[in-house]
Amino acid sequence: MALLEQQLRALRKVVTPETRIIADPRPDHHDAGVEKARLINCTFSAPELADAPETLSWKLEGTDWTIHNHANVFSRTGLDIGARFFMEHLPENLEGEIVDLGCGNGVIGLTLLAKNPDASVCVQRRVADGGGLQSSERGNQHAGSAGPLRVYDQQRAVGRRAVPLQRRVHSNPPFHQKHALTDNVAWGDVPPRAPLPENQRRVAVHRGEPPPDYFHKLKKIFGNCVTVATNNKFVVLKAVKLGRRR
Repeated sequence: MALLEQQLRALRKVVTPETRIIADPRPDHHDAGVEKARLINCTFSAPELADAPETLSWKLEGTDWTIHNHANVFSRTGLDIGARFFMEHLPENLEGEIVDLGCGNGVIGLTLLAKNPDASVCVQRRVADGGGLQSSERGNQHAGSAGPLRVYDQQRAVGRRAVPLQRRVHSNPPFHQKHALTDNVAWGDVPPRAPLPENQRRVAVHRGEPPPDYFHKLKKIFGNCVTVATNNKFVVLKAVKLGRRR
């Protein structure tokens, strides 16, 4: 609903009374297998409307960071439990390049930079993660001692390599698709070809019911996988590509 409101507010700037607006408010669920559908026709009449902020902003506890979430960024009112658990088990004192893949509002990237001040941290959104990049950019402006992050937009890089392969990649992938638990989105982030030596991936994944087999998939792609930490909902896994460059 928050995303719908944001889209409608954007439409207000361009529509006129001559604009024909047709909406299809089809529900996700249908009672007793009978599909319910209807069309709503609207005519713009410029009603009075109070201003609303473009993002929802909140302070990240224990830091001086202000996080800015756009409407369709996950967990827009506060830190979600998966990110909280992942942040507790991120590596420290690394050098070189680190990536927060599927950055959302950027809290993982900001934490990586705070824990690894000598590293270069890049936050990257997924192609389908509209709003995440803007949230990361705004969070970057208010990151205090942790900034700045380098922001990479995968959607603007069609036809180019998405993430340079010799990097430490960290990801807290979404596991919801509507009402289903799935790992499809997470595996969309894995390179289609085998990673180069020294490429590392650390992920926080939902254990689910039944748990998706992230461990064996990472082991198949990287040649190894270890469990860094686990609780009753999430597991943090680490895989490192070993061996000589071919």
